[in-house]
Amino acid sequence: MARRVSEAALTDAVLRDLRRLFLSARGRFFTRPKPPEPAIVVDLTVDEVERLLGEEHFAPNWDLSFAYFGEVCNLRRVEYVADHPLGYRWWQVHVRGYHHPDGIELTAHFETNPSESPDAHVDRVGIDVPRGLKSLRDVLEAHNVPYESIDPTGSPSSSEDERPASSESAVR
Repeated sequence: MARRVSEAALTDAVLRDLRRLFLSARGRFFTRPKPPEPAIVVDLTVDEVERLLGEEHFAPNWDLSFAYFGEVCNLRRVEYVADHPLGYRWWQVHVRGYHHPDGIELTAHFETNPSESPDAHVDRVGIDVPRGLKSLRDVLEAHNVPYESIDPTGSPSSSEDERPASSESAVR
């Protein structure tokens, strides 16, 4: 029995070290510049963002995802969409986070799930930034987290600016 346990421990150690080596190579050879895209800035720490999104069924993204310079969190939530016009059923909301002077800058997009549709995912079929950002804003608003939206040119607007005029709800 002791031999079996040590073989399992050795296997675990080898697999853990291989994963670390792979992630190191990913960071060194497959890291891209951060693309200019709309973002949401929240006054939270990385741990707070991960906890908040984790409680809404977001999970760490798979290790094969591209890394971007300055990225500090990478989460996704898989969704089943039976009636999507493109015919794919498994999608994900993909959120990436970066340090920002006012907290964490979050980008989000809706895209095909790479586990179920790898070719469509790589080809960026059906990528939808507005839908991803809406999903992210919905989570933030449900948890009363104030945020500031930034468009690719850097122009800010607060969560207060984006609410419909008829909304009289409490400050989020």
